[in-house]
Amino acid sequence: MKRALLVWMLAAAAAAQPQTPDAAVAAKINAALNSDPVLRAMAQELGRAKNLRALGEAVYFGEVSADDAESFSVSATLGSIFAPQQAQLRPVRPLLRVGQANFDNTGSIYSDYFEGTRFDAGMLPLDNQVPALRHALWLAFDRAYKTAYGALGRKAAALRGVTQSEVLPDFWPSTPVVVIETPSRVKIDEAAWTQRVRQLSALFSAYPAVTSSGVDFQVSQGTSYYLNTEGTLARVNDRIGYLRVRAAAQAPDGMILYDGDSVEALEPQRMPGEAELRQTVEAVAKNVAALVAAPPGGSYSGPVLLEGIAAAQAFGEVFGSNLGVTRRPVAEPGRQVPVLGSELEGRLGLRVLPEWMDLIDDPGQQEFAGRPLLGFYLVDLDGVRPQRLAVVEKGVLKTLLATRQPVKGMNGPSGRSRLPGAFGLKTPRISNLFVQASVTESEGALRKRLLDLAAQAGREYAIVIRKLDFPSFGSVDDLRQLAAQAGRSGGGSRPAPLPVLVYRVYRDGREELVRGMRLRSLGTRQFRDILAAGDRPYQFDYLDNGAPLAITGAGNYIVGCSVVSPSLLFEELDLEPVSADLPKPPIVPPPQ
Repeated sequence: MKRALLVWMLAAAAAAQPQTPDAAVAAKINAALNSDPVLRAMAQELGRAKNLRALGEAVYFGEVSADDAESFSVSATLGSIFAPQQAQLRPVRPLLRVGQANFDNTGSIYSDYFEGTRFDAGMLPLDNQVPALRHALWLAFDRAYKTAYGALGRKAAALRGVTQSEVLPDFWPSTPVVVIETPSRVKIDEAAWTQRVRQLSALFSAYPAVTSSGVDFQVSQGTSYYLNTEGTLARVNDRIGYLRVRAAAQAPDGMILYDGDSVEALEPQRMPGEAELRQTVEAVAKNVAALVAAPPGGSYSGPVLLEGIAAAQAFGEVFGSNLGVTRRPVAEPGRQVPVLGSELEGRLGLRVLPEWMDLIDDPGQQEFAGRPLLGFYLVDLDGVRPQRLAVVEKGVLKTLLATRQPVKGMNGPSGRSRLPGAFGLKTPRISNLFVQASVTESEGALRKRLLDLAAQAGREYAIVIRKLDFPSFGSVDDLRQLAAQAGRSGGGSRPAPLPVLVYRVYRDGREELVRGMRLRSLGTRQFRDILAAGDRPYQFDYLDNGAPLAITGAGNYIVGCSVVSPSLLFEELDLEPVSADLPKPPIVPPPQ
């Protein structure tokens, strides 16, 4: 079996690395197979699975990915620690495609549906015993094949008698690659981090207006594996560390207000020092305390300045969730499938930004201005090497972020399969997104122009937004209410992130913080009308999990993303008060 895998890998090396001798690649693969029981078991069972045709349908493509991960997490509130958690797990994700590349079992609402008895646990054992590992993989591939066989028939039945306006294949070819890193892990001082989290959470004690608060730290590290029957083999180190802060309070009228922030690092040992972490915590506490004392905002339609990281957050949400395009899944005629499509679908070659603005997505860049970028990676979840993409040139949409599922207007994958998805597919996401403006103005000039526009419109003040709730630190109920209000007000089915720090800026330069405002709509169409951009870039890092507004705590798989953008001036955006039933404040004051 090892010899069979070597044949796949050598063919891959000849295609992907023509200057690398086959013998050198073979030696590298052989060394990895001999030293890594997980990799060896995966290769052996994938070699068996690729020959399956027991139910009458042959496997034309197979893949398997797995993570050998361990994590440590600790959380605290008001100087008190909750029990630290440690975990070690090995999730495994097999996928078999039956039929042929022009029509297979993926892309259907039934692609992930298995109606039989599930014997596999979806996990590999932690002990490095090859027989036990192969047993778990055997059961996983057995279910994958039965699922694929059933899905192919149901998909064909759903399309029977239906006229399709355009027929696209179901799978794109890709050049095989071999990426083998030596597994390594860094030592985490768990006692030191536990004490640090305790001390950071105690900072909220100095802010009596804050009624609930918490600080969480988590580090996850391990090895990610990917193999497919085309010859791709990837074994890469996967590490992330992050600290999250959240605080909430209740205004005198009952309105619930919250803010949060996070600090991340792809290398946990490069997390910022305690002084910077304290600044992050204190900024969240001060924001919430200031919001409690701020007056509620009213309806507004006029010029808006997204200042600093708010502009980068807006690009991360709007373009981060729309640049990746997948097709709607196949379902029976008349059956409604609640899937949010991309606003950029079908807009290739059209203007989506001002003509003086470009958009670059570059997963190969590791730093910007001396600061690490969170979106760096070597290979995506489809085993495809990512390349730098000029997504928008002079305002015109040139390309989209694609997986190996063919989409209209594209001619191949772009290495952006970053999250596991539904329907036998992966989810495309941005990596390091750079907003580049050829025409810029100073921050002072932007502010002056903002006030001039407000004066021309006869407005007493203009609006400056300095922070958005993205990724959202709200609850699932908050998200539902936001989506419901967006639908009622005509903002569409995709809610815009809530502005956290909204300021009225009067003609004399005076600023007033207001609370309880929401953007009626913030989508790609609003970005076509950006009026001006600042001359200073701001970097914003975040973790995407595929959930709406990347709501924190949702999903079980995260990827790092970075956005670098200048401040942005919009000629007109609409804001309105958040409408919700307000709960009554507590009857008695909090304990002292």
